Amino acid sequence: MKKILFALTMMASALALAAEPLGMVIDVQGGATVNDGGKTKPLDMLSYLNAQNEIQLSPGASMTVTWYAGAKELQFAGPARLKVEPAGIKVVQGGAAQERPVADEKVAATRKLPPRLGQAAINMRGLKPMTPEQEVQREKLRPAANAPFGDWVVYAMGLEQMGLTGEAKGVWRKLSAQRPNDPKLRQLAE
Repeated sequence: MKKILFALTMMASALALAAEPLGMVIDVQGGATVNDGGKTKPLDMLSYLNAQNEIQLSPGASMTVTWYAGAKELQFAGPARLKVEPAGIKVVQGGAAQERPVADEKVAATRKLPPRLGQAAINMRGLKPMTPEQEVQREKLRPAANAPFGDWVVYAMGLEQMGLTGEAKGVWRKLSAQRPNDPKLRQLAE
């Protein structure tokens, strides 16, 4: 009986790990789709990547991903066909990823979607004064003025997680102005 319970526990743990997102798309430009369990849909910014996702990037398209394992950022350019695996994103067709390490704080900022996505409520926490801890955290996340688009997405997400919604909205507005056709950015900028 103990062996059966142990086996069931191990299977449940494996399923839970398999369901955990492996990374998040923090920037996507051009034609990009994701096949998730047989359903193909456009690949959106702030989409989680899970094992077995298949991604297709059209010629000229690009995608930037925060990959949780190993705290890194991966950039892919189309045309490409990619397969998300627990060990990483496998290039089935196309060029290799450009890779750079990112700080753990920046990876952590992308693990949780801003709560305002899909909600009409206004979060009043964005009006509270910052604590000294929040100021330190904010400065660790703040990108350089000329940083890539994805770094600013990570910064805005980090501000959201700290409850600094008002400040995050300013960043989302700037990002939305750069990508006016992105519905998630428009929603977060409101």
